[in-house]
Amino acid sequence: MTEVLLRIEKLVPGGMGLARLDGRVVFVPGTAPGDRIRARIEAEHRQHMRARCLEILEPGPDTVDPGCEHDGVCGGCQMRRLSPAMQETIKEGFVREGLERIAHLDAGCLRRLLPATTRDGYRRRATLQVHWNGTRILLGFFAHNSHDIVDLTGCPVLDPRLASLLAPLRRHIATLECRDQLSGIEVVAGDTTLGMVFCLLRPASRADMKRMGAFAAEREIAQLWVRIGKAMARPLTNNAPLSYGIAGLELTFAPEDFVQGHAGQNRVLVEETLRLAGKRQMVWDLFCGIGNFTLPLARQSGMVMGVDLVSGALRRAAENARRQGMRQIQWLQRDLFRPEGLQQLPTKDPVDLVVLDPPRNGAEALCRYLATNSTGQVVYVSCDPATFARDAAILVAGGYGLELVQPVDLFPQTRHVEMVSLFKWSGEQHGDGKDPKKYSHMGSIF
Repeated sequence: MTEVLLRIEKLVPGGMGLARLDGRVVFVPGTAPGDRIRARIEAEHRQHMRARCLEILEPGPDTVDPGCEHDGVCGGCQMRRLSPAMQETIKEGFVREGLERIAHLDAGCLRRLLPATTRDGYRRRATLQVHWNGTRILLGFFAHNSHDIVDLTGCPVLDPRLASLLAPLRRHIATLECRDQLSGIEVVAGDTTLGMVFCLLRPASRADMKRMGAFAAEREIAQLWVRIGKAMARPLTNNAPLSYGIAGLELTFAPEDFVQGHAGQNRVLVEETLRLAGKRQMVWDLFCGIGNFTLPLARQSGMVMGVDLVSGALRRAAENARRQGMRQIQWLQRDLFRPEGLQQLPTKDPVDLVVLDPPRNGAEALCRYLATNSTGQVVYVSCDPATFARDAAILVAGGYGLELVQPVDLFPQTRHVEMVSLFKWSGEQHGDGKDPKKYSHMGSIF
C-alpha cells in the first residue's frame, strides 16, 4: 500500500481525522487536528480513502499526553490526545454541523457544552471483547475501524473497580473449557456493587458454570449472568442488588440493563431534562428503560407513562417505582420503532410533554408519529448528532419549533456527545422546508 504525508484538518463525527490528498478526502483514525503524519493508504473509494497513521511527525497544537499506552490503536477512545477545551469545541461542532447541514436548521439555539468534571475513571459499563487464539486470551476493545481486539493491560476511562478485573478475568477465562465459545463479557458498576454478563455462543458445561460462580464469589461480583447466543441473559449468581442514586432516588438494575456510562454526567442529564420538563399533568417517557427519567419526572408531574419494549427493564422500572411508593406511573410495553406499536399508544388523555431517549439510531418513526399527533412539548435526549438532526427536521417540518439544544459531555475522551433538546408545538413549519440530508456516523464530511 502507498505511504503518504498528510496534514489532518479536523475530526469528523466518526472520530477520525480528515486530510486531503489529490483532491480526495482521507480518513485517518487516531489522529488530531493539525497533526502532520506519515500514513499508509489502506482502502480507496470513489470519493474518499482510508489510511493508517504510521508516525506522527509533528503533533497538532492542541494535543496533550494521552496517558494511555493503547492510545492510537484502541477504538474505545478517539480524543485522548486532545486538550479538554478542544474536545469540547469539536463536540459542539459535531452538533452544530448536524443541525445546519443535515437538518437545515438555524444553530442559534445551540448552547455551550456542559463539560465533565471527571474525565477518567468514569466509565461504569463496558463490553469487553474476548478471543481465544489457541495460545492465549485476548481481552479488550476493538481497534479503530477493525474487529481486531486490543488486548488491554489497563484502561484509564474505566471505573477503577472494573479496570482491576482485567488481569483476573484473563486468567479466569483461560481455565474455562468454553473459552473458545466466549465472545464477550459485559461489566457494569453500581454505586456499591459490580455486575457481569458472560456472553457465550453455546451453553457451557456444569463444571464451567461452577467455575464462573466461584470467580464471582472470589472477586465479589454481586451478580453474574450468562447469555447464550441472542437469548435473554439469565442470572447465575445474585448475591446483592445493583443500584445507583439519581435525583434523591435509588434505582436498581440488572447487569444486562442499559444504564448511562458516566454516573456524574447522568445526574447532569437528568437535572437538565427535569428543568426543561417543568411541572406537567401528563408526561410520556418513551424508551424509559429502568426509569432513569421516569421516576424523577413523576416527582414533579401529575401522571407519567413509561414505555419501552424490553420486558425485563420495564419490570425493574415498576419495582423501582413501587419501592419509592410512586403510584402515579403507568407502564406499557410497546415497540416504538414499528407503526403498530405507535398506533397502540393511548390517545384518550391529552399529553403535555413527551420525553424520549432512544438508542443511537434515533426515533424516525416516532418523530413522524409525533409530527402528526401533536403534543405540547417534546424533550428529546440523543447520543448521536446525525440521527438527532434527522429527527429534529421531521419534528420541525411537522409544526414544532426547536427552542434549544444543550450538549452534555457524557463520554469524555471519545467522539460521543449527548444532547438534551426542547421542542414546542406552534403549528407552523420552521427551517427551509428541505428534507434532511442522508447521513452516516461520519456526519457531513466534505
